[in-house]
Amino acid sequence: MKNIVIMGATSGISQAVAKKILADDVCFHLVARDIEKLNIVASDLKSRGCGEVVCYQLDFNELQQHTAIVYDIANKAGVIDTLFICYGLMHPQQECEINVDKALEQVKSNYTSVVSLLVLFSQLMRKQNAGTIAVVSSVAGDRGRKSNYIYGSAKAGLTTFLEGLRYQLYEYGIQVLTIKPGFVDSPMTAHLKKGALWVSTDVVAGYIVKAINKKKSVVYVPPFWFLIMAIIQMIPVFIFRKLNF
Repeated sequence: MKNIVIMGATSGISQAVAKKILADDVCFHLVARDIEKLNIVASDLKSRGCGEVVCYQLDFNELQQHTAIVYDIANKAGVIDTLFICYGLMHPQQECEINVDKALEQVKSNYTSVVSLLVLFSQLMRKQNAGTIAVVSSVAGDRGRKSNYIYGSAKAGLTTFLEGLRYQLYEYGIQVLTIKPGFVDSPMTAHLKKGALWVSTDVVAGYIVKAINKKKSVVYVPPFWFLIMAIIQMIPVFIFRKLNF
């Protein structure tokens, strides 16, 4: 039985990924804050032929609860084959600029809480000398922009953390994948205006599963975002600071 842990299991991307990798020899360990939504996700996966599903309730920003839930998962799973982390928070930038609590909550949700979980899980997975850690970051972390620099700074920190973790866990045979989606049409981005570059969670999930199977280190989703961000990073500061995006 393959044990797959999904932190943020009720997110649109997580649900799409789970549907693509479910099988009768897979045991999902699903973690989310809303237990009612989580039970609905679990029932759906079981109806599609998943081998086993175990649910855990956790508010990811309650950092003091992380140790207990991580060890509970590890004890039930034995071996963690894949850890997938996909959750976050995106308050409107304008609110974060004038509300310290919202700004810090955004950083805590998108960076601090994820680092806490990664430190705990990586300690346990080192003993396995195997496994995959796949974490959703964002292209927003590739360069600071006036429209989302608080969210982007948290994702930039997460991307750097994952890069270092990848090098550290290499000798243990553990794959660390950084996932950098562009614009994804999901509940978290419901307040944003959609355009031609937006893609569905199902499309994103397809690229994620392919990257995990190919043991990639970093994947831009969709791939054209690699080129877009490369161009954005090359724009000189004196021009970039005048752009409103």
